[in-house]
Amino acid sequence: MADNEAHIVIVIENEEPIDLLDFTASLTAVAREHEAQVRIASPGVDLDETRLLVVDIRKGSIILELLPALAPFVASMEFTNTAVSFVKNLASAIAPLRLPGGRTKGATTQQLKNLSDMVATVAKDSGGKLTIAARYQNGDVLQEFVVQKDEAAQISENAAKQRIELESKGNTPYQRVLMRLHQSSVEDLRVGKRTSEKGIVERIDMTPRVLVYVSDLAGQRIKDEILKPDGNPFQKGFIVDMDVETVGGRPRVYRILAVHDVIDIED
Repeated sequence: MADNEAHIVIVIENEEPIDLLDFTASLTAVAREHEAQVRIASPGVDLDETRLLVVDIRKGSIILELLPALAPFVASMEFTNTAVSFVKNLASAIAPLRLPGGRTKGATTQQLKNLSDMVATVAKDSGGKLTIAARYQNGDVLQEFVVQKDEAAQISENAAKQRIELESKGNTPYQRVLMRLHQSSVEDLRVGKRTSEKGIVERIDMTPRVLVYVSDLAGQRIKDEILKPDGNPFQKGFIVDMDVETVGGRPRVYRILAVHDVIDIED
């Protein structure tokens, strides 16, 4: 590669070991955002042409150089402009989420999940920092942004809350109601899909109904209680925000929007 050809560079500066799942999720989120942006700019583009390839990994902090799969087949200036636009658009999407209560205008639930996953490694590190840049091979920076640890935590929180707001838009959720588990499962968390868990909300009736977790935070809070080796999730009460999917006017599915608290309940 010539010095005037740009790569997308990701630098993760960590003080603590990084969880492999968080690291994988972070890189996957970058790849999904890149695919989404390329598809917006070039509708109908082949999926293979949206992929990012790792061309270099360096020691020290985790430093990865990424190159669009299409790069060798197009003019240098074209994929340089694509790299710059990608980083610039990513920075614009994240910027509002850095502030308390911030929201990203026009974001989808998938994009918000991508942004949250992208900063997960930094949010969980005591002194982490994430840098995403478009750089020439000689080191000159064309476009970059930096996310510090405290900002990463705020970004994750805001993205999660905005996802809940989008998912519940148009519904009238039940707020801070008591739910107890009727059936649990140790299967992996699946956001937005039917689970094997069933819950009972006595404010509605005594019938167990399938749970769907709208957000990672809500689902993980309940999963944590299920997976505790010394606990019994059936002796816990979950204070939740939720809405109800109906069929023929009858409740069928509880969509869990948020979990505010977990309390012990009597047998």
